[in-house]
Amino acid sequence: MSVQDLARSLAAVGSAKLPSNEGHGLYLLSVRDGNLVEKFWVGHALQNETVIASDARDGTSASYLLGLEEDPRRVFYIDQENSVQCYAYDEEMEEWEETPLGGNWNITTCPQSKLSANYGLKGEVVVSYQDETGRLAGIISVDKDEWEAFGPLEGNPASGTPQCLDVINDKLHLFYVEKGGGISYLVLDPDTGDWQANLLMDAGFDTPVDNFSIAQDPETGSFHGYFLTGGSLWNANEGKEKVCLGKVQGDGKLIPSTTAQAGWFVRWRRLRRVRKIMERNDVFYHVVVHHVALPPQKMVARRYYPPAWRYY
Repeated sequence: MSVQDLARSLAAVGSAKLPSNEGHGLYLLSVRDGNLVEKFWVGHALQNETVIASDARDGTSASYLLGLEEDPRRVFYIDQENSVQCYAYDEEMEEWEETPLGGNWNITTCPQSKLSANYGLKGEVVVSYQDETGRLAGIISVDKDEWEAFGPLEGNPASGTPQCLDVINDKLHLFYVEKGGGISYLVLDPDTGDWQANLLMDAGFDTPVDNFSIAQDPETGSFHGYFLTGGSLWNANEGKEKVCLGKVQGDGKLIPSTTAQAGWFVRWRRLRRVRKIMERNDVFYHVVVHHVALPPQKMVARRYYPPAWRYY
């Protein structure tokens, strides 16, 4: 993935990158006049634009999940009543439709809440948000039509913190921003159902973190991340200096801070998971960028994690 695509993904309220065997392209979500809008980009060219829903709350984030057999494309977001909603794309009708999940969940968030949705270790769907008191909470699928709530969780999240759910080392992680600006995460113990709190790093930014993406180095075990804050894109590693990659305009266009950094390429090599879908031999990839997810196979494939970047 180019650093430009990463900047666009982090500047959007949600995004999804097409699997390599389905071509090249990037879905980006935005909110415009209460409409949740999907834009499909190939390279620097906008291919099409579609309205998904008309009741999106200003300031919501959205998660775009690909690969579910019953609904190949799903989007999760928060509506103007501060309720978590889910829409699915109907391939036959070629349009987005509201699912009954929002009404079944009956989840009310705090007015500033964002959310994250992803697949868990066994392919279950997990959604996190901030509840009416501002604490982190969530819901997880345990069967086709059965869901379990969890939380409120330990921690002191900033109001409106971006959230990032991901499976790392066979455990579900929830990354978020603490009050004071530190990056923290919670890890789910699948045996007990408890979430363990951890401090990742003191990001040390002078401006609030608008969005971020976290990955782990398989050799050192340390985390590194990309952060969108104050209109700039940064890379930060545990115990190392932060590097500013450039300014990010409102539409997600990156203006590199130096000529050399215009050539940086984000190498999300092989990415997180592979699986076979509906008895085919298609291989799908998971991009470790905000709210992009593909479900795992039942027998977990070997993971490949990216370095922070590669220079070309």
